Amino acid sequence: MMKQTEHDLLHLISCGKGKYGVSIYHFETEEEFVHNPDEEFYAASIIKIPIMAAVFAQVNEGKRSLSDKIQVRSEDIVSGDGILKNLTPGTEWTIYDLVVLMIIESDNTATNLLIDMVGLENIQLYMTVWGFKQSQFRHKLQIKPSRKHNESNLITAKEMNHFLRNVAMGNIVSMSTCRKMIEIMKQQKMNDLLPRLLPENNGMIGVIPIWEMAHKTGYIPGVEHNVGLLYLPGQTFAISVLSKNVPNRYEPKRIMGELGFLLYERAIK
Repeated sequence: MMKQTEHDLLHLISCGKGKYGVSIYHFETEEEFVHNPDEEFYAASIIKIPIMAAVFAQVNEGKRSLSDKIQVRSEDIVSGDGILKNLTPGTEWTIYDLVVLMIIESDNTATNLLIDMVGLENIQLYMTVWGFKQSQFRHKLQIKPSRKHNESNLITAKEMNHFLRNVAMGNIVSMSTCRKMIEIMKQQKMNDLLPRLLPENNGMIGVIPIWEMAHKTGYIPGVEHNVGLLYLPGQTFAISVLSKNVPNRYEPKRIMGELGFLLYERAIK
């Protein structure tokens, strides 16, 4: 399937003024499409996926429980995405709830609390074990917004997609952990990139949806990412689309939306 779609995917990506890194894997045929797979991109909020996995790894090791609570102090609150910055300091949240906020609301305050809990060096160590070589985790979020390339959190489309493939196969931490992570990512609130043009999943209560996507977005000015697992009837894709130097937010939204619809359209034929 990917072979027949390769020309259209290349044309779609090349129409943009920004630089894109793309890795798409089709589980059923084991075919893959890549474009700038080893190019390094600023990770933005995509780094929150391996952070989530690192939290679950420590839970699996018995170092903590998902029901343990962490207090959000006023000094913990940072700017950017999320709702915790708007709530009263002093509230306690379970580790599980902080993970959910980090992924579906991209909450930066929740993310930094989890980083402090797991440890920055431990997160990078887990990432190395999981196959991240070029990708690097170096700093918390919204602490110092301007960083040099070699001081930044970095990812590549190839390594991110390899990780997503392992999550889909139950190979990260444990099978039950991968199920939890996928269920959390399916609740993503930011759906204006890869799923943007997919048809509405409207219908009677209980009807099986025609598509589902477990995914995460990432954004800073000039950078727009979307990575995840796209589930269609009898078809599953791991997709990582990263970008940089985009002239505006419309371009990556258009390109990623059309890319997601192209895969959907070809898969249901």
